Amino acid sequence: MPLITFLKSPQMHLIRRFLASLLLLCSAARGLQVVRLNDSNFEHDTQATTGATTGNWLVAFCPTFDCSTFPNLSSLLVEMSVDDDLLESGVVVATMHPEDSLKTYLRFKIETTSKRPVLLYLNKGLYTFSGNFAEEDELKDWVLTGYRKWNSKPVPKPFKGGIYFGYKDMTDFLNDFNRINNKHGTLINCVCLGSGLFLMIMLAMFIIKISEDSTPSESKKDD
Repeated sequence: MPLITFLKSPQMHLIRRFLASLLLLCSAARGLQVVRLNDSNFEHDTQATTGATTGNWLVAFCPTFDCSTFPNLSSLLVEMSVDDDLLESGVVVATMHPEDSLKTYLRFKIETTSKRPVLLYLNKGLYTFSGNFAEEDELKDWVLTGYRKWNSKPVPKPFKGGIYFGYKDMTDFLNDFNRINNKHGTLINCVCLGSGLFLMIMLAMFIIKISEDSTPSESKKDD
């Protein structure tokens, strides 16, 4: 079997999972592992807004529940968390999950219903990985040097005060509504029209019911 074919074979994926499990045990023994972030500790641990030197954070925003539904990514994150080159460069690997990180997902405008994990790299700015996260070398090279080819974005500031309907202000809500309307305008119009007709029918039935209930009372009063 050619080497390239073997590397892409199911057997190789099983070997990678086995090695990743061993790495996870070793990393736990060494006190090094994939960090679990949430709304409570994200800003404190990463210092994303202040830029303080707590390390350069590679954060995987997992969809729905966790990244375990993406075994290649889960194994890769474990491997990268104990990689000597990344450790020497101060890279910390972490994951986030929407059930305890909703504010942070909204802060970075990441959809919790996304079918694909989103990888963000915090290193004196914000970078989004758009390559193949199933390939260790590609992601590792990007984290070490490749990200420099891209322009960084400013890190969004944490929300102050409450979040209303999942948005920090009305401008954010309108921008998101316009984006969704442009993409699903026909469906939204049908839903709005159907809802309007339903409310009108319910209102008409309510008025008729009130009229029927009041008619006997008026007749009795006239007698």
